[in-house]
Amino acid sequence: MKKQIAVFFGGESPEYEVSLQSATAVIRAVDTTKNDVILIGITKKGKWYLYEGPVEAISNNKWEQHSSCTIVSPIMDKSESGVYVHRCAISIETCKIDVAIPVLHGQNGEDGTIQGVLDLAGINYVGCGVFTSALCSDKVQVQKLVQNLGIQIAPSIHFDCEQIPHIRIQDFIAQHDFPVFVKPIRAGSSIGISMVCHKDALIPAIKHAAQFDTEVTIEKAIQGSEVGCGIIGNSKPIVGGVDEIELNSDFFNFTEKYELLSAQIHMPARIPLKTKRYIQKAARAIYMAIHCEGLSRIDFFLQEDGQLIFNEVNTMPGFTEHSRFPTLMKEAGYCYETLIQTLIELAAEKRNGVIEHEATKG
Repeated sequence: MKKQIAVFFGGESPEYEVSLQSATAVIRAVDTTKNDVILIGITKKGKWYLYEGPVEAISNNKWEQHSSCTIVSPIMDKSESGVYVHRCAISIETCKIDVAIPVLHGQNGEDGTIQGVLDLAGINYVGCGVFTSALCSDKVQVQKLVQNLGIQIAPSIHFDCEQIPHIRIQDFIAQHDFPVFVKPIRAGSSIGISMVCHKDALIPAIKHAAQFDTEVTIEKAIQGSEVGCGIIGNSKPIVGGVDEIELNSDFFNFTEKYELLSAQIHMPARIPLKTKRYIQKAARAIYMAIHCEGLSRIDFFLQEDGQLIFNEVNTMPGFTEHSRFPTLMKEAGYCYETLIQTLIELAAEKRNGVIEHEATKG
C-alpha cells in the first residue's frame, strides 16, 4: 500500500525562496510507485494551503495565486494523523498523512516549531525532533554542548540587542582583534551576518543582525577553510562525504551559498584521508550527542595546522539536486531519489519504534 507523503514548502522565514527550490527538487524525486504526494504550502504570512497545481509554479513562486489553493489545518487528534481540508465553509475533508517532509529552512520551519505541530498532530516527519531542531537553531547553545564533547569552538560573546554591552565588546576585540563576525543567534543561510574588520562597522553590523533576531553574537573569525559532513540515520547514522568551500570573497554569505558567484565547493575536500576521517568522527559524535534524527549537515572550520573548529549543525540543509547535502551523501552510495526514499523510511521507523535497517543504496 502506498504511503501518503506531504511535502511542506515555503514558510515565514527569510529563507522562503530557498525552501521553494529545495521542495521542488524533493517533490520531483519522491518515488510515486511507493508514495502518493500531497503538497502543503505555507505563505510568508503563515497561511497553510493544500496546493494541487503544477510543480513549476512552486519553483517560480507563483503557486500561491493558483486556483487550486485550499486552506488546510492540522488535526489535533493523533488517531487521525493528518490535516483538515477546508473546501468551503460547510465542507471539511480529512486528509491522512503517513509521513511529512518539512522542506522548510530557518525560523518557523527548522527551529522546532513545525516539528512541535506535527508531533501534537501525530504526524511522522523527516528530520530532527523538537529539542534538536530548537537547539541547533541557537548558535550559542549548540556551541556550548559541542564544546563539552571536547570539540573546539570559536571565541565569542552574545547579548540582547536592546542592551549592547559596549565595554564587553571592547574587551573582546582587545583580546581577539578584528576581523569578527556579527551574527543573529537564530537565523540560517548566513542571513543577517556581517564580517567586521574595523570598529566603525561594529554597531551597524549589530543593528543589521538585530533585524533578524533579538539576540546577537560576536564571534572571532577563524582562519582556515570551511568543511562540511552529511549524515543520515536515527540510532545507526550513516556518515557521508566531506566537502570543502574555497572562498574568493570575505565569507560564505547568502549570495555565495546559492549562486556561487566566486566560491567553489570541492567534493571531496582537498584534505588527507586521516583528516577526513577525523572530521567524520567528530560529525558523528555531534550527531549522536544532540540526538539528531533523519539527517543533518555538520559544518566546521579547518585551520592550516589541522585544528578543527565547530561551526554549526543544519537540520534541514539545502535540498536541490546540486546542494551540498545530497552531494555529500552520494559518497555513501545514495543517489538523490534513493536518499529521499530512505529519509521517508527513517521517518516512519523513528516514530513507530521499528528497528532501523540500512536502506538499499542506488
